[in-house]
Amino acid sequence: MAKTRVTFTIDPADAERLRRAAERAGVTVSAYIEARVLASVEQDEAIRKTFRDADAATNAAYAAADAAIWPEPEPMTAEEKAEADAVLERFFGKMQRSA
Repeated sequence: MAKTRVTFTIDPADAERLRRAAERAGVTVSAYIEARVLASVEQDEAIRKTFRDADAATNAAYAAADAAIWPEPEPMTAEEKAEADAVLERFFGKMQRSA
């Protein structure tokens, strides 16, 4: 099977720890890192799969709560928009303008 090279940079002390761990496991540093990273990825995938339905329900509950608390605002009438524009003009009109 074809392999892809992945490069990363770590602290020299951590690199030494990796070398020692790989040596204790009786494999190369590359094999050690590959095995550990893929094990972590598999664990993350299993967790996501296990909690997929619960996460979807939680996200739906948050969305429903947000919709109840922060409903979509009604569109402004022309009169309300003119009033808001006037307030903003008064506010920003008092500020010094720079060139």
